[in-house]
Amino acid sequence: MENKAEVVRGVDYDVMTTSYQGMTVEQIAELALAKIIYVGKDANPLLKEQALAYKDSIRKILIHYMNQAIKSNHTTTANKLRKAGHSELTKILEI
Repeated sequence: MENKAEVVRGVDYDVMTTSYQGMTVEQIAELALAKIIYVGKDANPLLKEQALAYKDSIRKILIHYMNQAIKSNHTTTANKLRKAGHSELTKILEI
C-alpha cells in the first residue's frame, strides 16, 4: 500500500496524516524543517536562495541522523528479542 501524506498548515501548528503506516523519515524531516526554518514568500530573492539552500542542507542532516536513530533503536530491540529467546522476530525489524 502506498504511504500518502497530507500536510495541513495552521497558524501555530502543522498536521500530517498518513495511510496504513507511520510517517517516513522524510515526512518527519519536513515537519521539523517547517519549525526550524521559515522562508517568507516575499523574502529578498538572494536571501531566499541562501535560506532554501541552507534548509536543504539541514533536511539532509535531519534525514541522516533520524535514519541512524532508527537503526540504533532496531539494534537495541533486536538484541532484547534475542536475549528473550525470540530471535525469529528480529526479521521484522529489517536490520
